[in-house]
Amino acid sequence: MLRINGRPAHLLPEALWHGFFVYTTLRLRQGQPLWLPAHLERLRQHAAALGLDFPGFALLEQEVMHYSLAKADLLLRLVVFPEGYASSARPFVPPPAAAYTSGVRVWLTARQIHPDLGRYKTGSYLAYRLARLEAERHGCFEGLLLDKDGYLADGSRTSLLLYREGELCALLGGLEGITRQKVLECAAGMGFRVEKVRLRPKELTGQLLLAGTGVGLLPVGPPADAALQELIARFRP
Repeated sequence: MLRINGRPAHLLPEALWHGFFVYTTLRLRQGQPLWLPAHLERLRQHAAALGLDFPGFALLEQEVMHYSLAKADLLLRLVVFPEGYASSARPFVPPPAAAYTSGVRVWLTARQIHPDLGRYKTGSYLAYRLARLEAERHGCFEGLLLDKDGYLADGSRTSLLLYREGELCALLGGLEGITRQKVLECAAGMGFRVEKVRLRPKELTGQLLLAGTGVGLLPVGPPADAALQELIARFRP
């Protein structure tokens, strides 16, 4: 179901066809939104960066409440565009349990994030979609994207982390994911060293992790040790 400016809608405004919007995707767990203030604040900042009028926290909170009434597990998308705001929701289906114990596979693509818009969650999404399709063709869960200088920057639907010997590093260059930030905060509270780094693919030493609203925290390959297993468990859907 699609809603625009708080009402059911059947036609897309022109700005949505052209990808001129910013959005965020958050999870509703039995109707309760996870990290809603952080999602709305990032949405406000990204709207300001593109010169879009932000409808205000109150209207978007009302939109979330509309979906919360069902008390269901949902993935909710909130969109801000020139004509107002929109929302849509679909059932939340987490990855299979084995993905958190055995890990998933990733595929390094030659796709690049947008040099100007890569840090914003916008409708300029084609490179990410193509990266995911390429990964799926190779039997992988996630496709990895580079920035213009060849650094690992983002996943097609997740934000990237690297774990090595009690240290957790966020790979810079792409979107600052909400789930990833919560993982970093949790890891710091658990005694992990936390850093932000820029790395090229050949510089990866350690275990890659994928963080996102739809997955929580997924390891690439089996978790390296008990401390990482505990961190993953805290964000498992």
